[in-house]
Parts: sequence; structure tokens; C-alpha cells
Amino acid sequence: MAPRINARDREALRALPRLMQRKVDGALRGSVEDLRDVVGSLNQLKDVTPLLLPVFHAQLEAYPVPDGITPDVVPVIMLAKWSMGGIVQICHNLGNNISLGERIVHDAVASKWEMLFPWMQFFSNNFLPPSQRPAALPHGLSVSTYEALRITIHPLSTLCQFTTTGRQLMRMNPTVQAFFFRAWVIVDGLKSDDVADPLREGDKNLSALIRANMCSLSVICMEDTPASLPVSIIASAAGGTFPMASLALRYIRRMTKEVSNMPEPRLRARENVDFSSMTVCATGLAQAILFMQSLGDREGGCQELLLQIGSIRTVLSAVTTLWERLLTPAWNSSDNEPDIGLAARRRVLYIAYRYIGYSMNCANDSALVISQALQHGLLECLLRTGSSRAERVDNTKRFDDDHDIQLLKELPRFFVFSKVLRVLHPALQRLDRVDLQERASQDPVLWEVWQAVDSAARTFTNFHELPEGAPFYRYQCCSPKCSLNFSEDVVTAYRCSGCMLTRYCSKDCQKDAWESGHRIHCRMLRSALANQDVREIRKSLPVIAMIESWICEERVNEIRALDKDTVKTSSEDRSIVEVDLSVYPIELNMYSLREYFLVCGSHTFEREVAESITTSEESPYDVVAVKVRLGREYYSLFSPATALGLAFGWTSGIQGGRYIHEHPRAPDT
Repeated sequence: MAPRINARDREALRALPRLMQRKVDGALRGSVEDLRDVVGSLNQLKDVTPLLLPVFHAQLEAYPVPDGITPDVVPVIMLAKWSMGGIVQICHNLGNNISLGERIVHDAVASKWEMLFPWMQFFSNNFLPPSQRPAALPHGLSVSTYEALRITIHPLSTLCQFTTTGRQLMRMNPTVQAFFFRAWVIVDGLKSDDVADPLREGDKNLSALIRANMCSLSVICMEDTPASLPVSIIASAAGGTFPMASLALRYIRRMTKEVSNMPEPRLRARENVDFSSMTVCATGLAQAILFMQSLGDREGGCQELLLQIGSIRTVLSAVTTLWERLLTPAWNSSDNEPDIGLAARRRVLYIAYRYIGYSMNCANDSALVISQALQHGLLECLLRTGSSRAERVDNTKRFDDDHDIQLLKELPRFFVFSKVLRVLHPALQRLDRVDLQERASQDPVLWEVWQAVDSAARTFTNFHELPEGAPFYRYQCCSPKCSLNFSEDVVTAYRCSGCMLTRYCSKDCQKDAWESGHRIHCRMLRSALANQDVREIRKSLPVIAMIESWICEERVNEIRALDKDTVKTSSEDRSIVEVDLSVYPIELNMYSLREYFLVCGSHTFEREVAESITTSEESPYDVVAVKVRLGREYYSLFSPATALGLAFGWTSGIQGGRYIHEHPRAPDT
């Protein structure tokens, strides 16, 4: 069936130059050469190009989509290739003109989706690797990988950019999602030479721009979508959950490399191609990080797997590699433009910091997340990427909203865990060597927050280095009649199943300890772990106890004031001070014992343990509780200092808010 257009559309074509009218007539008679010439002239025709949409649609409607590639369908495939290419070019020429684009994209793509999508699937299945195409193409058939990609992806991209219909398709249509993520997997495996455009020779940024486009589309697919659907579709396209997670990380690494390898723009302005490409690809990098976060945040997602295979290292590597390039000011009006200015480029870094903050708050082992982040330069990144004098910054908004400030403010609540403190000390030493004060102090909000964080970091790392901060019960037999030391990794050591803390070299030593007083202290030690076996709390209990002792000494007057305001139901009711280490600055809360257990419910230690403790009349409180947070979970611990002191004779060495001992710490194996 020959292509046909209606009389109104044909009349409209009279607005074209005469030569172009003759080419259109030839195309409608089935001339591949004339249709190619029409498409090749689109950039010169400018505003009248939408008049040609009926011509391209007529070509695609006239012939059924072939089942495969055979010599007899070569003309049909070539006519479809040029027609799809013409539609793509008309949409591409819209740029960011939303008001015009919505109408044209509706006419070009949205209204004809049922016709266009089968052709997109045909070119994807037959011309993108691994494809069903024969080793040698029939004579006259020429479709490059770049052309197939353009036909496959650009209609979706344009549809999502300009219409709600496109975004709905990506969010809700499983067939379209599966189609897109097949292309997502394919693009990851392509090299720069695979996507060279014959009409844009020497354009080294083309593969990067294609990947940036894929990153943006992948995020649209994950927005407001039923939680399990996209993850299962993506995993199916990638070949499993692990390949899916690996691909998500590889997109981030490749986008980082692509941006870093781009030539430094001579002029940081929209009209400079290198600068424009850099900002587009940097935005693509940010979208790749957002997509990775979405993968981890959904039911059936792979958050823990992403952390295991290096997501924190990958994200911080991107920040370390690109921060200077992204934040270099142009010192012209482009610095303030919404899509390419300093604020837009800074947003890339904020999305990286947001991912680290998200992982810190949601991972099963959030202490490990922070440890990895510190090892891979988080503190250096935060201090280097503060706002500069070239940026117009609202300091109030910055303090409340910006992800680097929020991340920095939340770090100290992890400084109570040994796993974090072990890497925090070397991180502080690195900072001392590089001296970032001049750069960081340009941002007064960042510098103010950092000084508070730095003070907490150095105080708590000092506690960790002291002998009282070592988890002695992990590498020595806890029987009072035995002095045997062993590695904490020794699997033959016997651990008390009651308190989950003490270890013994033999059953005899465990029995001796029980009879020598552990039967009394066991329940108390278990309460110091909030009655839960959390490895990081077990290993960090002496450090937490030291911080508890220091706070209670340092802020004793504040505690006395709180005690005066506490309402007790009777003279027998007791007061309990809660040292809240789950926030920073550390907060103190005072309750009556009855009120505390009403507020905390079952998420704390046993009331009987608190009631068994006696204190001096001069003490402004009867019992101390310590609140910590790991991931999404909060834990309310019975006073670790009291429990370790009564069970082992442990002392913090702190008096009057100062450490008074003078001996070195035993090795923390």
C-alpha cells in the first residue's frame, strides 16, 4: 500500500520550497533517496518542519513491521529508518521550548505511539547488539548502531521531556519499561566507536551524551512506580540482581570518567559546546546516582548489595574527581542560569552527599557505611566543596536544606562506634596534613558546623585510644580466676548466651564466673546492650560508657536543672537521665522512672534492673540511660558505665570532665 496523506496536509506542504515539494512527492511514491534528502534538509527548513510529520507518519503506516531482515523488505526498512529519523530530528530541534514542544511532540509521537513503538522494537531487536541481524546485510540496507539507538531511545526521551503521557508510560507500562531497560543494558556495553554518528565525525562526547540521556530516563521510570515492578524488570533485563547492581555502579563510574575526560571549556557559557556537553553529562551522573538510590530503596531492591560492591567508594570517587571542574566559576551571567549555573552543577555534588546520607540512615550496618566514607575521603570532600565567593548563597537556606551541611551535622552521632573511630583518627590526620581551612572557611555555615564536628571527633577518638575504651571482654577470659588472653576472632571461646558479652576460655571458667557473681551481673550487662545482640554496640560499649561518663561530668549542672523540673508521682519514684547519642549536639532528657518506661515501652532495658541500682543522695539522678542509633533502629541502653563498673570493676578514668589516668591503651585486636 502506497503512503497517503489527506488533502489538508497536502495543501499545507505547499508552504515548502518547490524543490522540497518535489522531494516529498518522490518520497510518497516510495523513493528512499528522496525521503533521505527530505530528512537531510530539516535543519534548513526550521519552522516549517512540523508540516512534514504527516509524510513520515504515512510512510510508517503504509507498511507492516517486518518479522525480520530479508532482501524483499529492505526498501520498507530504509523508508522506516528515514521516517523515524525525521520525526526524531523535528523533536530534537525543539531544544527546551516547552510551550511549543508539548504540542509538536503530541502530534509527532504521543498521538502515534501505537504505530511508532513496534518500529522502535524492530530496530532495537534487529540492529542493537546482541541482535538478530544477519552477518551480512542485504544490498541497500544500512542502519548503524547510532541510528538504531537514536530511533530506539529518542522518541521516549522526547515524550518524557514534553508530555505527561510519556512519563506515565515509563512509570506504569511494563512493556515499555522492559524495552527501555534492555536498551539501558546494551548502552552500557557499547564503546565510543560503536555509537559514532557518520554526520558528526570527531564528536567524542556523543557516547557520553547518550549515556546521560539513559540515566535521566532511568530515573523517570522509577518515579511513583509500584515498588516491586521496576526492580524485577530491570533485574530481568540485566540478567539478575548482581548484574543489575553492577551496571548501576558502572554507569556512575563511566559518567564520571566521561566528564573528567572532556576538554576544559575555553568559555563557560551555553554557546560553548564543550561546556554544554559537560553540564549535560554531569546532570546525567547525578541521575545515575539517584537511580542507584532508587534501586536500593524499593521492595526487592539491592541496597545492601550496592554497599557491598562499592557504591560509597564509587560516589565519593566521582566527587573527588569532578568537584573542582564543577565548581569552577565562569565569572559571567552563566553562573546564575538555572540549568547550567553554579547552583545546577553543585546539585550534582549534593545528590552524591544525599546518597551517602541515605545509606548512613538506612543501611543494616550504618557504621560500616560511615567507615567506608571516611576511608575514601568524605571529610576532605565536604571541606573542599563548600560554597565559594562566586556563589550567591542564602546562608539560612543553606543551613536548613543543603545535603553537605545535613550530612556533616549528622556524622558525630556515629562517633560513638569503634568501627567508625578506628578510621576517623587517620582521616583527621589526613586533614591536618592537607590544611583545608582556607578553602572551607570561605563558606561560613560549613566552617561553623565543621568546627563543632571536628571538636567532637577529636574528643571521641581520644576516648577510643585510651585503655578504658578497649572492649577487653572480647579478647580475655572474663573469669576472675583466669588471666588468659585470646584473639577476639577465636571461635572456640565460650560466650555467655545471657548477656551476649562475656567470653571464656573454657566451660570451667564460665562456671567459675557465674558462681563468682556473673549470675548477678548478667542481666545488667544484657540491659546495657538493650537486650539485643548488636555486634557494633557490643564492640563499642566501653567507648559509649566513656562518653556517658564524660557527658554526665561535663554537664552535671544542666542535669541538676532538669532534675528540679522533673515531676515524680511519689517520693519513692526515681529519676532517670537519658544521654541521647542518637543526635548531635548530644541531648539530655530527664524522666521519672515511671514516665521513662511509659515513653520507651518495650524498646529499652528491663525496669527491674534500673530499680536495683542505688546512688548517693548527692547525685542529681538515680539511673542513666543511653540512646544510640544504627541505621533505622534506635537502642536504649542501661548505663554502660554502671554495668561495666559493677561487672568488671571498670572505670572511665574521667573526673571533673577530664581524663586522669596516665597509662597507654592495650592493643585493640
